[in-house]
Amino acid sequence: MVDFLSSTIEANREIRELILNNLGENLHQAISLGAGGDISIKIDIVAEEIFVKYLAQFGNINSEECGFIDNNSDYDIVIDPIDGSNNFLCNIPFYGTSVALKYKGKCIIAVIVNLANEEVFIKDEKRFEKGSLNNLIFRKINNNCYSNFGLFERAYCSEKTPEILKKYKIKYRSMGALALSLAYAHDVDFVLFEGKMRAYDIEAGLYMCEDLNIIKTSNLLLVSKDKEIFDKISQFIL
Repeated sequence: MVDFLSSTIEANREIRELILNNLGENLHQAISLGAGGDISIKIDIVAEEIFVKYLAQFGNINSEECGFIDNNSDYDIVIDPIDGSNNFLCNIPFYGTSVALKYKGKCIIAVIVNLANEEVFIKDEKRFEKGSLNNLIFRKINNNCYSNFGLFERAYCSEKTPEILKKYKIKYRSMGALALSLAYAHDVDFVLFEGKMRAYDIEAGLYMCEDLNIIKTSNLLLVSKDKEIFDKISQFIL
């Protein structure tokens, strides 16, 4: 599936170029309610159109904005055209894209891109690497042994967990883009999410975290490279 990877990279490059130049578009404009249940902004719609243009040839499309496009294929492509749309609206440099290719229900390729800094995360059955969207120079991803905080997405919606983390002096940040946070899971102590999870948010990211400790329920996700921290957090959130 080298062609799929190349096409996904080219789609991300076009989206990145669009954002840099804006090409006369109001990319911040609210448009409509997307299939995922959130209000779509112009960049969501345009990015999705670009992905469909490049990737529809490879399989069915399941995307946050348009929903499911049946191309009569055994392959499904799960797309979050813009992960962290609110960060984009506020000019916070933590937003990107998430693409997962599945074959008969199993993820086999995932690509997550931080459009703000052009970092690309790629995983398939042979490699898990991070590189630059600009020069496509990649290196193998390893656990960061120097991390000292985790990422807690949607912490503002949690009634109890922030106080518990504070009690046990467990540091965290809330970045506002779940797929990207999962892509960075090997660099931080943990990634925690509370709330409704959609395939667009987690499909590619979870595939990139399959070598880590994971708990996933209907409304909670905990991922950590550190078994001690994983056990400590899981004992009070389950």
